[in-house]
Amino acid sequence: MIGQSALFLIVVSIVVLCLLVVAFYSLRRARRSTEGSWESILQRLVLVDRNGIEDIALDIIDTAGKRRTDDDSFMMEAKEIWTLVGGWKGLNALEANCLVLIDLAFYLQQLYPEAFAVTQQLRLSAREIEWQISRLKIAEKTGKLDGTITMYGQHAIATYYLMTRRLLDLYAQLHSPMLPQLQKVL
Repeated sequence: MIGQSALFLIVVSIVVLCLLVVAFYSLRRARRSTEGSWESILQRLVLVDRNGIEDIALDIIDTAGKRRTDDDSFMMEAKEIWTLVGGWKGLNALEANCLVLIDLAFYLQQLYPEAFAVTQQLRLSAREIEWQISRLKIAEKTGKLDGTITMYGQHAIATYYLMTRRLLDLYAQLHSPMLPQLQKVL
């Protein structure tokens, strides 16, 4: 009987110790991820041609993010899109900026938990952009890049444009004092 009690106490002690180690690790990791100041996150943004991105996006979507169906939609040619976005350099900048946009939303989520849904939506959009850019890289390797820019590139750019709008809307809805600075860089 005493042997079983001792064994039970040892097992419970090991479980509690494991839980404490996991809790300590999680807290330390969470603290490290929020240590970056808002300004340091903002400084990671790579400058992109905002007007060019907006022009490309608004060729296929309206300002509300709905797909355009009018006669003047989908008028941009692949070369024009490629030039406006800045080629691979511009697409790589958009892909890098997606992570920064998520971090900016997560930073706000630490202060306002109701920002969780937008943060998750930004994560999904970033994965979509990553997938679309990977399709472009494959198309380049097979010599079919020109034919896929309007299909994948323009949609990736429009998705990025919507990500920036969602983030700005989130900061505006929560009356964040950081909104004016964010508007300047996005």
